[in-house]
Amino acid sequence: MASGFVRWKNHVDKLLRFNHMTITLSAEPFRISESGSQTLDRHKTAREHHYAHRSACATTTLQYAFDSTLNFPEPFLDDAPQFSTAFEPSLSHLPCVLFLHGSDPGGFDVARWVAGGLSHVHKLRNPLMPSRFGSYSVYNVQERGDRSGATETTHSQQDSEQAAPFAVPMPPLGMLSISRPGYLESTPAHTPTFQTQAATAAQLVERLRLPAVHVIAHKEAAPVALELAGLAEFRRRVRSISLIDPQLTTPTFAQRLSARLGMLGPEWARTRAAYNALARAADDDVFLRAVAEICGVESVDEIKDDPTMAQLYEGIGVFFSHWNARKPGVLADSLMWARLDREAWKLVNAPLQCITSTPQPFGSAFGSDALAREEAARAALVNTHCSPEFTRLFGAGRLLFPLERVCRMCLDFVDRHQES
Repeated sequence: MASGFVRWKNHVDKLLRFNHMTITLSAEPFRISESGSQTLDRHKTAREHHYAHRSACATTTLQYAFDSTLNFPEPFLDDAPQFSTAFEPSLSHLPCVLFLHGSDPGGFDVARWVAGGLSHVHKLRNPLMPSRFGSYSVYNVQERGDRSGATETTHSQQDSEQAAPFAVPMPPLGMLSISRPGYLESTPAHTPTFQTQAATAAQLVERLRLPAVHVIAHKEAAPVALELAGLAEFRRRVRSISLIDPQLTTPTFAQRLSARLGMLGPEWARTRAAYNALARAADDDVFLRAVAEICGVESVDEIKDDPTMAQLYEGIGVFFSHWNARKPGVLADSLMWARLDREAWKLVNAPLQCITSTPQPFGSAFGSDALAREEAARAALVNTHCSPEFTRLFGAGRLLFPLERVCRMCLDFVDRHQES
């Protein structure tokens, strides 16, 4: 058993070492380099000028991975070395989805797991499907009439729609996964605030020359997504925002105490526990029970129904390794709440959806805790310049969520707001 644990730990080390790139960014406030863009100086506040003074000479290193849905790797983490030191330039022309992970678990590997699920759902929506126009894919999209809604539908059209439920394929998407500052190989921010993290993410998007992004944020990363969408020089690039179980209010004393207690304990104990429960085949009963607790009971059905989803779930053990490399980010997240400032949220005008989950199975009443979190999110988002859509998710887990269900929700929302 000990030798098996050592082999698995070495394997995890390779997975976290071979599947990312790093970039050094300035910690100055975000400055757009696009020649035709206008800066809205009137929206800059005193805290931004104070931030600029303190961060004039600071830099930060950000860990990221950038792929497309067309060639997203399976499994989502590979133990083979990655020799390319730069991303493929053609990716900058694709609509991009930026993933912001939460605190527990946190790291680019978690974001890449969600990217893998979204890529798989995207492929399910865009197979080579037969229709009365012939076979087509994302490279050969055939028109099927006005999507805005015709008043008359022929029998042949009805048959075609039943045979091909996704008649107009989505374009390929870029998948941008990052480790927020303090997690894994991303260096901690010199000033731990949601604003500095948003500025760092905006600089990465600018350096990669991405014209627009759809942001998906989990739990504690939700304020970062809203700050990003509120940046005066960046918010026009944000096409949509999807918040999964967002934490938008300052945690209570009991929540902060629980989070601090959760940081105790040696790294080897966490890694060993992950090995014992998750370093198993997808059909193992111990593995299924662990996944049901972490991701929810609906995840077990996804594992049994889809081999690709089973492969994605088999990789979640890595999220609970290298705790000492993730702890600075968790600590920074706990400190940022003392400086929470919702002023920039008033400038958010991108389409926004908020997914609130409960461990209760589908068909049962929505839990009281989940209802309280949903109401807190509604109150926190009331001053934004958008009309948030609130969606409820049943059968979620203690830390994560049923991957395929959530990815379908997010992909549908991205598809509806491609040209927002």
